[in-house]
Amino acid sequence: MTFNIDKFIRTLTWFLVVHFTTFSYAGRSHFVTTELNIRNEMKGLKRLEIVYFCQAINSGLEYGWRRAKKPPLGHTFHVLLEGGQKLEEEIHRCHFRSVLGTADVDIRMTAIDAEMCNYKRACAVHEVTREGIIFDGKEWDFEERYPRLIPRRYLEAKWKPWPRRGGAVAQGSQRRSGGSQ
Repeated sequence: MTFNIDKFIRTLTWFLVVHFTTFSYAGRSHFVTTELNIRNEMKGLKRLEIVYFCQAINSGLEYGWRRAKKPPLGHTFHVLLEGGQKLEEEIHRCHFRSVLGTADVDIRMTAIDAEMCNYKRACAVHEVTREGIIFDGKEWDFEERYPRLIPRRYLEAKWKPWPRRGGAVAQGSQRRSGGSQ
């Protein structure tokens, strides 16, 4: 049996190329896009306007202040999430303001949420109502053997009323007059 060095080098080179290609793609993650939907559903008030600010905590991306003057106006933020083998959660912290007060909500999103948001009707919506911020969408039910999507609607955060302004006016009227006493 003779040792053919040329055949060995070709085989080794082919093995290294296949090995390198396989492992370089195995570690990569792919990115998916999804939507963060916020909708104004304030009804029965004089001022229906809401203002909100959202920021992605992990990436530090700020979406800026947005305004929805009347129902059913709102805004859809396009969010880029990392998927693949790593399933990292992206947290969006949103601060809402209205006539009723303020509310803060942490919205958690993963690449799985992006996969179920392929169709517009399947995307979750965060509705701003008189009661507070309401989640309306689908979530995974992992209590069964085979997880499935079930529709959910629940209150995420209630309004915290604005502080009363009457206290500052009352203190200002008790000023002492200047001069000697």
